[in-house]
Amino acid sequence: MDAPQLDNRTDFAAQPRMLMARDGERLVVIVKATFARLPGEPSLDLVPVDERRGIRGQDIPWGDPAKSSIKYPSDHCLSKPGTDVIVVATAHAPGGKAVPSFDAGVRVGPLEKTIRVFGLRVWAANGTSLSAPRPTTGAEVRYDNAWGGFDGSDPDAPVEEPRNPVGKGFVRDLATLTHAMAPTIEDPRSLLSSARSRPAPAGLGAIGRHWAPRRALLGTYDAAWLEEHAPLLPADHDDRSNLCASPGLIATPPLLGGEDVALLNLTPGGGSLSFRLPRLRVTATLLAKDRQPETLTPYLDTVLIDTLRVLDTTDVVVEMVWRAAFRPPRRMKDARLVVTEEEVA
Repeated sequence: MDAPQLDNRTDFAAQPRMLMARDGERLVVIVKATFARLPGEPSLDLVPVDERRGIRGQDIPWGDPAKSSIKYPSDHCLSKPGTDVIVVATAHAPGGKAVPSFDAGVRVGPLEKTIRVFGLRVWAANGTSLSAPRPTTGAEVRYDNAWGGFDGSDPDAPVEEPRNPVGKGFVRDLATLTHAMAPTIEDPRSLLSSARSRPAPAGLGAIGRHWAPRRALLGTYDAAWLEEHAPLLPADHDDRSNLCASPGLIATPPLLGGEDVALLNLTPGGGSLSFRLPRLRVTATLLAKDRQPETLTPYLDTVLIDTLRVLDTTDVVVEMVWRAAFRPPRRMKDARLVVTEEEVA
């Protein structure tokens, strides 16, 4: 299929994509700005063009895709009814000194979430309790290190923690937990006491599309859908399934930009770090033959805060994403998408 001409008048990455909705195709333009912070500065600066991040077409996992959680989520989706706030980081003990446990977290505007990081510990017999944690200097903030799990020991009847099937502790037979490694990331408001506790898995990053609660919102892909509706999205598809941030880090209504951000113990050496998100207005205009021009002003739907993959002179990189969806023109090659941006006071 021909692609429309893209007239990108911004310093951001932009990409048009044809995606399916419940009632037909949509021409979606995804726009991503990449900013970085110089240590000690309260604001973010746009990165050089050769350092800006592109539009991700698929999820990037922390490790083995079949066994680990998402590190960088895909940018491809039709719509997000809110703003995802996603943190990619390692938690670092304050002052870099090994301690049995410490808290880490993020605050972005009205959203705030804290996790507690523990040193290595194991389950007692039958998961009845946990050993005292050894001192630690930190841990990767990934759901693999939190409560959860998948047990396929009986292939005919596997069991899982649907909110985090890649975590630790959820098993069919509690006897198999004896002396096994326990989770090292927890919610400080709902700490584990035994393997029967069943707390909400703790994290700051993205959750999988097939995890709860996202999978319940995907819609019904059954024989009737295949016969009558494919390849469109199911009639009961809910766009909230596209929201991939950790519970508690989804802003509805969406963020506007300009929000204050604070990180705790998520950069080397620990401690706090703060800055403010840029406030920008992105517009997308579709110009097509025999059709009135259509201009959309999308809201900010993704903020990804990255303290791992940073530049040599920066301590945090921030991705900000907007998307606009149009009904596609009949002849894509005769269409033009114009993308502009302006700073909002």
